Amino acid sequence: MTQEQLGLPMRLERRRAVRWTANTSLLRLSFGVSEGALALVAVLLPTLFYHVVFGHAALTDIRWGLYGAYAGIAALVYGGFSIEAAGKLLENGRQQQAVIADSALAWTGAFAVALLAAFLADLTDQLSRVSMLAAYLVGVPLLIGGRAAAHTIASSYIRAGRLQYRKAGVIGNRGDTVRFLLNGSLWRAGYRLAGTLYLEEARRPDGRLDEAAIADIAQRWIAGGAAYIVLVGSFGDIDEIERLGNDLKRFSVSVACAPATDNTSFKFLDVVPLGVNNAVRFLRQPLSDGAVLLKRLFDLSGALFGLLLLSPLFLLVALLVKLDSAGPVFYRQERRGFNGETFFIWKFRSMTVTESGRRMTQARANDPRFTRIGRFIRAWSIDELPQLINVVRGEMSLVGPRPHALVHDDELRRQLESYAHRQRIKPGITGWAQINGYRGETSTFEQIEGRTLHDLYYIENWSLILDCWIILRTVFSRKAQMNAV
Repeated sequence: MTQEQLGLPMRLERRRAVRWTANTSLLRLSFGVSEGALALVAVLLPTLFYHVVFGHAALTDIRWGLYGAYAGIAALVYGGFSIEAAGKLLENGRQQQAVIADSALAWTGAFAVALLAAFLADLTDQLSRVSMLAAYLVGVPLLIGGRAAAHTIASSYIRAGRLQYRKAGVIGNRGDTVRFLLNGSLWRAGYRLAGTLYLEEARRPDGRLDEAAIADIAQRWIAGGAAYIVLVGSFGDIDEIERLGNDLKRFSVSVACAPATDNTSFKFLDVVPLGVNNAVRFLRQPLSDGAVLLKRLFDLSGALFGLLLLSPLFLLVALLVKLDSAGPVFYRQERRGFNGETFFIWKFRSMTVTESGRRMTQARANDPRFTRIGRFIRAWSIDELPQLINVVRGEMSLVGPRPHALVHDDELRRQLESYAHRQRIKPGITGWAQINGYRGETSTFEQIEGRTLHDLYYIENWSLILDCWIILRTVFSRKAQMNAV
């Protein structure tokens, strides 16, 4: 590696135009103050509107002290929750998936604390129930929208390198340190570089590390505001990394170990205990046991309700399919689902053939194999409704990646390595990819990649709220019916 390359990381850090540098604590406080102020408005504005417009009261007749105290308590509590939520945002450098649920729960908790305070002070009878109910209902969308917007803007600034609020010093061999800085994009995670220390320059003539000199440099970084010190090395250097870590235990600073590699696609998730040792985890189940149970209860109740509600439609479609062409009402085709296990999917027959799934031709627009009723029920996704049976049997979910016939599944997996990652969760009747227009044919690489990326996004960001949103979009959004064949 040349001297020019060795100096590149520092030059890149200097050249990048940072729009805003800040302190983490001040940033968290600013989130708390701004969202607390929004909560204050959420209480006082409906109160003013109710008393003046509906109660025809003069401004001087409103008990501003009482309502102000109530609003102040709610704002303080909600602001505290906001500071905690901002801490999660800044720690990860990106918006958290539960921001909507967290905001709604925080507002409910803040409102309940204020109500409890009014009850203990025996003042609840002096508060207008209508204005309080209006304040809570107004606050839900106002505060959720405010937090979502603030976190979205902040995370976009962080990813663009325009917001840097913490410093990190990097220690390692010269080549390893340079590769880490070139590949790591610390500036896109909210970091500024406090400095670098090359271990070649911190060794005594006998090859041993000068631990006192390293500690002095680390202390200067920490005095300058460094919150992290990163030790770069290989797993073969674990003993030396441990010695460095022991020397840094005297300081109140976070110390992390980063692998010395050019590989940027392999991601470590966390460290888990295995016996007396710790192990680095790089894959984990996408859903916790509690989430699996919650999703299953949601699926089972929704599928049973759907079968009961749609039973008249099932009878009508079954009759039309039978009268339209010869063959069975339903057809079952082998598909690959959760963890690669195969199952037989249920559908209303919409074609003149009932291929097994192991050898078949994918349906295309204006396929001559469609029956007359089949073309209609496919256009409106009515042929998919019998999959509620698969949901009840536990083979599918209401929402998830769409399962493909085995022959297509094998072909798509050969074309895109990450395609098989969709099998880490149960397949669904509808999904995130479908409501974003990725359904029907997968004849181009762009179609395959787009569908896969949307499915993987769903797996990584699952929540019950997201499932409900996808189901609503499936029913009411025209985009969900795009490319249906």
